[in-house]
Amino acid sequence: MIKRAVLFDLDNTLYEYDPPHKKALFAVYKELKNKIKLSRKKFDFLFKISKQEIHRELSGTASAHNRILYFQRLIEKTHNTIEPAIILKLYEVYWKAFLKNMSLSHGVLSTLKQLKKQNYMIAIVSDMTTHIQLRKLRKLKITKYIDYLVTSEEAGSEKPHSIMFLLTLNKLRLKPEEVIMVGDSLISDIEGANSVGIPTALIKKGRFYKQSEESYQKPNVVIKEISEILDILNFKIPRVQTTR
Repeated sequence: MIKRAVLFDLDNTLYEYDPPHKKALFAVYKELKNKIKLSRKKFDFLFKISKQEIHRELSGTASAHNRILYFQRLIEKTHNTIEPAIILKLYEVYWKAFLKNMSLSHGVLSTLKQLKKQNYMIAIVSDMTTHIQLRKLRKLKITKYIDYLVTSEEAGSEKPHSIMFLLTLNKLRLKPEEVIMVGDSLISDIEGANSVGIPTALIKKGRFYKQSEESYQKPNVVIKEISEILDILNFKIPRVQTTR
């Protein structure tokens, strides 16, 4: 069936997450170091533990990724109480530095432009909170190419939960076979989309990829660059070979 829309993951698919995250975390450390005596090693440990605790307690929800909760838990560990001014400042510092250091991955902008030129609809299917993902789209200057955004905050569950993809299809008013999902995660993007019948393209971007034995984790195609999706759309996408 002819494809009418492309679904993209955002983080680590349209841009690289780690570089801006590392710079943002360093900015947070410098801000906190001005208030209390704290080594970088201790800060990294406390942030890691705080993040793990929030993920464990809020797994499967958008709140599990909310940096303000990470910083609240961290400050509770360093100050043994809540310090609203400090927590809010760290949150502000983090996202200011993160957004400042974001940049689109190679070929993304030209690919989005070409997809719109060919009248494909484009949707972003992403975990995290809507507010932050909207800020990212605005910073990356790609909002005019995006028709819809679906976040785990809006859907109520994270990928690979089927609700993320079903809600996207509902917004697009399309059938699963009329779209393709492009993402970097075998579980979140590929398994989630495949489970509702959406064809998938895994972008490996230099990372090691080994064919999964799980039928739902088998992408229809594996690509190295986002631009390859343009060629794929011009040919019949191969059917996923499921295991018995």
